[in-house]
Amino acid sequence: MLVPMAKIEIIGPKNRFMDVVSLLHEHGTLHIEDLTKKIDAGEIPVQHMSVDVGQATERDRMEDLLIRVRAIIRALHLPGTRVDELARQKAYLELWRMPARDLAGEVTGVIDEVEERAKTLAQSKSQMEDELALLARYEPILNRIQPLARQIVTTRAFESVALLIERRYRGLLDQLKIELDEITHKQCEIVSADVDDATTAAIVVFSKTYSEPVHKFLSMENLNQIRLPSDLQDMPFDQAYSSMHERQVTIPRQLEEVRKELEATSDKWFLRLSTIRDVLTDKLDEMSAIPEFGQTGYAFVITGWVPISDLLKLRSEVQATFGEDVIVDQLDIGEKDMADTPVSMENPAYMKPFESLLSVYGTPRYGTIDPTWSLFVFYPLFFGMIVGDIGYGLVMLAIVIWLRIRYRQNDGIQLATSVLGPAATMVVVFGFLYGEFFGNIFGKGMLNIIHEIHLGPITLPFERVQSVMVFMILAVAVGVIQVLLGLVLGVVNAVRTKNKHHLQERGGILTLLLAIFIAVGAGFMATTLGSAAIWIELVFAIVALAGFVFAIRGGGVMGGVETIMAFSHMASYIRIMAVGLAGAIFAEAVNGIAIKSGNLVVGVIIALLLHSLNFVIAAFSPTIHALRLNFLEFFGNFFETSTTQYSPFHKSGGERQA
Repeated sequence: MLVPMAKIEIIGPKNRFMDVVSLLHEHGTLHIEDLTKKIDAGEIPVQHMSVDVGQATERDRMEDLLIRVRAIIRALHLPGTRVDELARQKAYLELWRMPARDLAGEVTGVIDEVEERAKTLAQSKSQMEDELALLARYEPILNRIQPLARQIVTTRAFESVALLIERRYRGLLDQLKIELDEITHKQCEIVSADVDDATTAAIVVFSKTYSEPVHKFLSMENLNQIRLPSDLQDMPFDQAYSSMHERQVTIPRQLEEVRKELEATSDKWFLRLSTIRDVLTDKLDEMSAIPEFGQTGYAFVITGWVPISDLLKLRSEVQATFGEDVIVDQLDIGEKDMADTPVSMENPAYMKPFESLLSVYGTPRYGTIDPTWSLFVFYPLFFGMIVGDIGYGLVMLAIVIWLRIRYRQNDGIQLATSVLGPAATMVVVFGFLYGEFFGNIFGKGMLNIIHEIHLGPITLPFERVQSVMVFMILAVAVGVIQVLLGLVLGVVNAVRTKNKHHLQERGGILTLLLAIFIAVGAGFMATTLGSAAIWIELVFAIVALAGFVFAIRGGGVMGGVETIMAFSHMASYIRIMAVGLAGAIFAEAVNGIAIKSGNLVVGVIIALLLHSLNFVIAAFSPTIHALRLNFLEFFGNFFETSTTQYSPFHKSGGERQA
């Protein structure tokens, strides 16, 4: 459900303004309304609250200090850093109560003591890690040409270039020798050797007199030259290889020393620095909020929203602190205000994961119905109707349980499995209703796992592959129910938001559909109803026409379009039958192929491979269709999107920030 909000206005003398802002910041429940646009438009008779020169100077100084503190924290915040939250809270309160000048002096002193060393250590760590990565990239290349490089003895008058070419093109080296002899006047030698089954290494030695034309020629020919790091380029390849190995041994030792020093520095300073960050952030938040408020010559004006459940406490705290000097008034929330009212949702724990699923589509507008419950009901229902196989469902549940146990600390996986768990459960439930266990053959056929149950005229399991028409009617019936429910919710939302046009449009479409269904039902029961059936059909035909008129009146041309789309939306639920039937037929075909293979081992392998493929499809495709039916066909009839999330003005209070 959506949390009920109260719109409030706080008025008081300007000399108490910053004290009131600090109290609201501490209380942490007020969602501030930015009055800037209303003031500029002349909607309210107040002026902008301005930041004075002293506050602006203090803000600029704090912003500079905060940037430097965050840079130090990024350098020191190593994996595994732990902070005593009680100690952080104590340090936070100590710093928060300091006068601005004393706080700036304290922060500057900490920065001066740790900034330069932290920066140096972080840079050294980064440089050594980069060099190790670079050496690791070049080491296998040099290793391949190392045996060949030892055969070459060069002097200062000669230069060498190493090449790697595919063995099948080794004959090109003869042509290369001819070209280079012409460029260097035969002051060139090429030594080559196969380094593996696919690669040949070659070292070209030539007089430095011809260095420029040789390099230009090799570049134009797009030959794969081995280019060493800049500090190794002037060394012979064998020496470069030895130097590289030496660096690969010494750098890790040096890196470990730097990491230990970084960790020690972090243990010493991280709590203090992170607390300073929180205090500076909160003080800047207070200053940043100032321009969002209004003022007159002698008073300030603050407006915003708080949850109704928190209003009494906030009002009591303001009165206890400021007495009659500051007034907190609750304002009426009109239809125009609902579009700007911030939205906060509060649902039972088992529905919370479906709030995240809903956020993919949007946040419901304040004053309307929170449809989280409908996703909780209909998403698993549609998913189960489509897949409907005990075997697949049990495998899904096993995977969900394993993921939840294996990744307890991973919020993303915990959220996803909280949604997929109910869906997989419904797959098992519908598997019993369809009589399918890795296909119908194993469910009700060969293994006879599921036996028939007779409930009056209904026989379970219901074999969907053999009763396609019945399955289609069932899918459309579910669609009719959900679309009608969506229109009912649309009417409720229209009444809540006092939207006359939406009420007429959605109420008209709902009336038309219900009247048509009743008239058609009377036609089917004509034998039982006799002549009364004709009158029923006539009356509800008139009611349907009236509904259509109201739909046009409320939505204009779009009202007529939406009326036609309602029938299209109902028919769209046939996808439940189509996708589900495809999966069931595929599973039966897999079992048939496995049985006809004539060999138990071969049959099992075929079944495992093809059932795995069908399982992957069953895990993803039904999700898309189940979400589409909810988001488009269902939500389209009532869902109105909000543009404002509830974001209260609150202090970190020393709590750890990401």
